[in-house]
Amino acid sequence: MCGTGAIPLEGAIEFSSSFYIAGDNNDMAVNRTVNNVYHIQRRRADKGSTPGLPIDTVQWDICNLPIKTSSVDIIITDMPFGKRMGSRKKNWDLYPSCLREMARVCRPDTGKAVLLTQDKKCFAKAVSRMGGLWRKVHTVWVNVGGLHAGVYLLKRTSGLFGQAPEDVHEPRGMGVAQMDEKNNQELS
Repeated sequence: MCGTGAIPLEGAIEFSSSFYIAGDNNDMAVNRTVNNVYHIQRRRADKGSTPGLPIDTVQWDICNLPIKTSSVDIIITDMPFGKRMGSRKKNWDLYPSCLREMARVCRPDTGKAVLLTQDKKCFAKAVSRMGGLWRKVHTVWVNVGGLHAGVYLLKRTSGLFGQAPEDVHEPRGMGVAQMDEKNNQELS
């Protein structure tokens, strides 16, 4: 969900001792990020600064990351609000799936996620369904183009990924509502 790469680029420019990975499932977003990285590197080289940036860009599915379990320190992203990209209905499936995958790749006890979203109700429900893998530490309310949004700081708990029923991957294509219906049928 890197969009044009603004968040990882700002991080790479200001805090060059870390390594940043920008990723998106949309090939246009990935291309824009690559172009933005190239533009900043070229500008830095023209000014005589070190041109390289500690950043890489990949195309991926946020719900199925090609990253080792418990290997990420911090995730920072601007999640789809369901306005310009996606929809509020799609967020009800996307948010739990991506929070679950973020919990998998984040280091237990020390990993953090800083997530921006305007879809507060969906986000709160998704966090509550994570089986205690995330703890909300702080929320800052911001105005984003006239929309009241929240920047949420989540801390990865010591909970083991894959141990709670809530953090086991749902079958592909099956949303929260479909899973609830399936679970109700199994209980009958």
